[in-house]
Amino acid sequence: MTIKQQRIAACRICGDRRFVPVILLPDMPFTDEFVAKERIGAEFLADIEIVACEACGSVQNVHDTDMSDYYHDYTYSVQSSGFARGFMKALACGIQQRCFEGIPQPVVLEIGSGTGEQLQEFQRLGCRVVGVEPSLKLADHANAQGIRTIQGFFDGSERGRVALGEESFDAIVTSYTFDHLPNPGEVLRGIHIMLKPNGVLVIEVHDLDLIRRRDEFCLFEHEHYTYLNERTIASLLRRHGFEVETFTLLDEAVKRGNSLLVVARKAPEAALEGETLDVAAELAALGSIQGSVSEAIGRLDAWLALHQGKRIVAYGAGGRGVMTVAALENHAMLSAMIDKNPKGSGLFSPKSHLEVFGIDELGRQRADLVLVFSFGYFQEIVAEVQERFGYDAGQFVSMLDVLGGGAA
Repeated sequence: MTIKQQRIAACRICGDRRFVPVILLPDMPFTDEFVAKERIGAEFLADIEIVACEACGSVQNVHDTDMSDYYHDYTYSVQSSGFARGFMKALACGIQQRCFEGIPQPVVLEIGSGTGEQLQEFQRLGCRVVGVEPSLKLADHANAQGIRTIQGFFDGSERGRVALGEESFDAIVTSYTFDHLPNPGEVLRGIHIMLKPNGVLVIEVHDLDLIRRRDEFCLFEHEHYTYLNERTIASLLRRHGFEVETFTLLDEAVKRGNSLLVVARKAPEAALEGETLDVAAELAALGSIQGSVSEAIGRLDAWLALHQGKRIVAYGAGGRGVMTVAALENHAMLSAMIDKNPKGSGLFSPKSHLEVFGIDELGRQRADLVLVFSFGYFQEIVAEVQERFGYDAGQFVSMLDVLGGGAA
């Protein structure tokens, strides 16, 4: 897989060319490029450089990375998680109750629709649905389940709209995909055209404010191009003709680990007046990230050193696990990486080269400690491993507790 990177010349949001550095993470991998034993050392590694725009305060990845081949074979999915399915059902019901009153058969488009589970929830509520998904494997799975899915990247052009087979939509939904878009303004212009008058846009991204508070440096990835909070996403949406309705569609207990969920309504104007973003305050809040993240990485390394000699496994081969472990000096103190849905057998995590096993490995070779990176599913993970393999609750540690200095 040949990967090409190019440094951006201007802000992805406003086009200004003045950037200030936020954080640099050296020699980091892709989150999903697991490698066979004979390919260890051949995986893609490059610096992740995050900057902020001096003009609009937007935080972004300074590189464009050509990931066409990467996403073509992308397989990450949370379809086996009961918690994730509960979230998807709650999201569909919440949107129906808030946004679809008086609409007999709402038409819903999902951008980055994966295996189609979210659209299935809308379909069960009587909606007509269609998805767009760049991964061929995930799109094929969705189509096999009866969820019409176009394989490819979202295209808001007239040609792209024709391919979807619908003239317009009552709602367009995208979960943890919007921050993967290199040109969000271009996509929002397409969405604005495709939505019916008074249609709604529902976006879920990682919350930059939560990343800062929790030192979740693992969410700075090659695959993520923008990092937004309530203030900057509201500003971006207003630039493109959307008015934010709510950030509280769902209770926090239902939402996933680092979730910024916004519902915005298509406004009659192409753009809205009244910009209120305090750019200076946004920039000032970012100044401490590099030092804070370095300290957080140090706490994780120190925790591993404290438990040296014990069999410690990392649970969660998604982005959090892969990227966190890749940043550690002491990653070799981990014995393995566990995931309920590993990408395959005989594969190793990129850069750290931990072998990745399915959950049954916890029964074959018992661990002394299980460091859980998928903290949003922590209770679900603990309950399943305890029930199946008889582990004690005290053997599980959330990465958030270690990052916050609360785990012994």
